[in-house]
Amino acid sequence: MKRREIIIQCLFLLFIASFFLSFAIALKAVVMGLLVLFAFAEGNIRQKFRLFKERKYLWFMLAFFFALLTSFFLSDNRSDGSRFLQLRLPLLLFPLSIGLMQITKTLRNKILLGTAVIVSFACLASLGWAIYNTIQENNPAWLYNDALSHFIGQQSIYTSILVNISIYIFAYQLFYLTSPYKPALWLAIIFLFIISYLLASRNMMLILYTTTIIFSVVFIVQKKKFRQGVTLLVGLAVIILSIFNFFPKTINRFKELAFTQFDFQSQAKESHYGAELTPDQWNGANFRLAAWQIGWQLFKEHPLAGVGIGDKKDELFRKYEEKQFHFAIATRKNVHNNYLDILFSMGVAGLVLFLCGWVFLPLIQFIRNRDGLAIIILLTFSLAMLTENYFDRSIGPMLFGFFIIFLLSSSANNKTKRP
Repeated sequence: MKRREIIIQCLFLLFIASFFLSFAIALKAVVMGLLVLFAFAEGNIRQKFRLFKERKYLWFMLAFFFALLTSFFLSDNRSDGSRFLQLRLPLLLFPLSIGLMQITKTLRNKILLGTAVIVSFACLASLGWAIYNTIQENNPAWLYNDALSHFIGQQSIYTSILVNISIYIFAYQLFYLTSPYKPALWLAIIFLFIISYLLASRNMMLILYTTTIIFSVVFIVQKKKFRQGVTLLVGLAVIILSIFNFFPKTINRFKELAFTQFDFQSQAKESHYGAELTPDQWNGANFRLAAWQIGWQLFKEHPLAGVGIGDKKDELFRKYEEKQFHFAIATRKNVHNNYLDILFSMGVAGLVLFLCGWVFLPLIQFIRNRDGLAIIILLTFSLAMLTENYFDRSIGPMLFGFFIIFLLSSSANNKTKRP
């Protein structure tokens, strides 16, 4: 392996590992800085200009960040605006650095495999810590949701998306690449399915199961390996039913979907997967429906330019107070939808620029190159943003910006006809 590739691999994997080192909070920013500086310095200016001209999606990505800057300067609350803008800096830095690199498919696959291995070991460490606390406190709640990912200092939703991506990577290695470690890959996939269930992120679980079923059907049809495909589906069903049997508390997360009615003025407590679920409680489903309604009202009042990225929190909480939405005020909730957040804070133009630069044009690039793994990862991020506001936490723009740009830099000009 060339020195350049060794440096890229080490920096990229260290960046991924930094998300799980909760004792070194500043490490993510430091490694991201090193990664960006290396990418800036790597290659020559003429080559970077050529790549910038070729990669049209970069134009829209930069236009989206320019729209963010414009929204910031039009806001009254510059303090909140600068904080929100700082959180979104990876959406500028990664396109201008990694976005102007050329990474081979072979190197990409090594980095992705390393990423999946790091995620697996982080989850294993978290599970060990959760089991220890469960035994010490005689409290099985440690095995679920945010408590499970407490050891690595991440919310379950962000750990869940990395678990999904890792499963896709292991499956890609297992079914489409030659690997001498097939038993280990199977074991890792089964383990991560269990972790996914315990993390109890409904959206990520549904995406994972749907993706697995679609992949199994496509694999059966493409490869005409009916026995292997059916075995995969049956095996998945057995694994899921076994997990449900041994860890029943996650079911409560799905039972919440039956209680979608809400009263803005209700001061009922929030439901918990480890406690009894009642219709009068606030839960993940009815809160989102209530918050989305308010976010949509804000958009309709400011459809063109939005309320401004700096004023979006003030305007949202003004609406909360207007509706007497006490629960949302007390818990400091955002709208839990990344697209709706962009829409009411930046208007239609902001959302169009984001979708073109970060979703539609990358998706077209991946489809043209028949890069199935990249397509699945992009769609997973895109669907995850329907129920979470990724860009208001530092890890969200870092993860999203890194993965999409990294996959684009290795997919561009790729002629390999492999899924």
